Amino acid sequence: GINLIKNNLEKISEWKNMIELIPEFYLKNKMERTGIAGIFAASLELTKEGLVKVSQDKTFDKLMIKRS
Repeated sequence: GINLIKNNLEKISEWKNMIELIPEFYLKNKMERTGIAGIFAASLELTKEGLVKVSQDKTFDKLMIKRS
């Protein structure tokens, strides 16, 4: 997940739904939750490093990500 986000930093200069970063493989094989978990964990690590920002307007709303 970390490499996926780092490789797409130029595409997330504006707020983007984290779901859009999940690789197609996970979606095709009904492993969307696994994909979400990987992207979410990676985004938390990259937020800690100061590379990205994560936002959610309200509980259970979309998780948004953008480059710092």
